[in-house]
Amino acid sequence: MSEAVVNKAQASSGSCSHCGAVLSGEHFCGTCNRIQPVASQTDFFAFIGLPRRLRLDELELEKTFYALSRQFHPDYFMSASEAERQASMERSSMLNDAYRTLRDRVARAQYLLSLEGYKEAEKKAPPDLLEEVFELNMQIEELKAARKMAGEDEIADVVAALETALAGLRTKLAEIDERLFAQFDQWDSVLENDSAATEKKIVLDRMSELLSHRAYIRNLVRDITEVL
Repeated sequence: MSEAVVNKAQASSGSCSHCGAVLSGEHFCGTCNRIQPVASQTDFFAFIGLPRRLRLDELELEKTFYALSRQFHPDYFMSASEAERQASMERSSMLNDAYRTLRDRVARAQYLLSLEGYKEAEKKAPPDLLEEVFELNMQIEELKAARKMAGEDEIADVVAALETALAGLRTKLAEIDERLFAQFDQWDSVLENDSAATEKKIVLDRMSELLSHRAYIRNLVRDITEVL
């Protein structure tokens, strides 16, 4: 068994991979001060040192990112052991992934849902847009056909209709984002009050549905943008 595998197993068990001291999620051992490999169960929130809340101080998140980036930078471990060099690269990589995910509010919500056992939501059209979506798909196909055989006037009419629809969809996206971000306060309140699992599920289900609608509309916006 390689040294790296042994070290990761020790980290996952909560002990320092070098001196065996008990750890509690630290990046560096408090006894021997050596960098630790990333434990397999570590999530982005825990890695950054945050609870699973959705309202984050983004300025503090950025400061933490740069502070940890300096601590983990592989250049500081050039003369260290192979295990420490590997740990620095692992932590640098995970830090980048964590920061990229948590600084984006939508990605943050998606990640939280994945931690809570939700699979990526199937893209679904909002119920109030079903008829409009059908019409838009027809207009997209109409524009594709018109560009092959129709006159400029007919093309211009379809383009104008799609541009109007596109503006409406972007407004709808903004409304969904507003509703999604409003759920952040609900989730944080549920978390802080240690509410029942039923209440947590209600909030998570709402976010999952909003993300599903959001993904569907974003795809439709992309399809219209590409054809215009």
